[in-house]
Amino acid sequence: MNPRNRIFLDEKILTGKIIVIKEKLAHYLINVLRCKVNEKILIFNDGEWVAEIINIKSKAIELIVEKKVKDIFEKRSIKLYFSPLKRSPNEILIQKCTEIGVNTFQPVAMEHTNISKVNVDRLKLISTEAIEQSAQLIIPKINQTISFKNFIEQISSNEIVIACTVQCKNMSISQIVKDNLNKDISILIGPEGDFSKTELENIKTNINIVEASLGENILKGETATIVAAALVMDNLFS
Repeated sequence: MNPRNRIFLDEKILTGKIIVIKEKLAHYLINVLRCKVNEKILIFNDGEWVAEIINIKSKAIELIVEKKVKDIFEKRSIKLYFSPLKRSPNEILIQKCTEIGVNTFQPVAMEHTNISKVNVDRLKLISTEAIEQSAQLIIPKINQTISFKNFIEQISSNEIVIACTVQCKNMSISQIVKDNLNKDISILIGPEGDFSKTELENIKTNINIVEASLGENILKGETATIVAAALVMDNLFS
């Protein structure tokens, strides 16, 4: 029987090592997941291992690492530039796009952005849980918010940014990805109310940004990010 639970551990993991888990993660394993002594679980960071629970106390759980079952591998970078949303939509955005395969999140404060600050620690926790659930190994990088000007300045020469705009009606994400398979692919999603006139001018004149359409319907911010991320991943690996 395959282990039913899987967790991320931010420490060196070696076969035969005894690991003691305390505090919040111990509480989660004992009281939420209802783990038992002799139960096998999966643990991961720079690979994935099977471990056995050998002791449970009131506020701690002890594991012994049995064997490595999966190696980490180089994963294609998918970056999402997005206008921060309110708390709940922002968390949905991070959770679902992590599950899909986005591994770098860069909030960008734009002219129509209503909420510029993000709780990075909270979003990292959500992305870690999404990685545990989706059987991936690499925890995404979540950055602090930058300005639109800084976003433009930091685009690399080998990066193609797919900007999903309301104005664009005929360019598909599928075609952009297929035309740029040798480059780093990023996604840009604007705020509610779309990009400002100045931002659109910057998008249209930057050689590393290509506008794309997400269809006829006007999508909410979190929906647009999920759709765009799924389309990019599907065309990168199909």
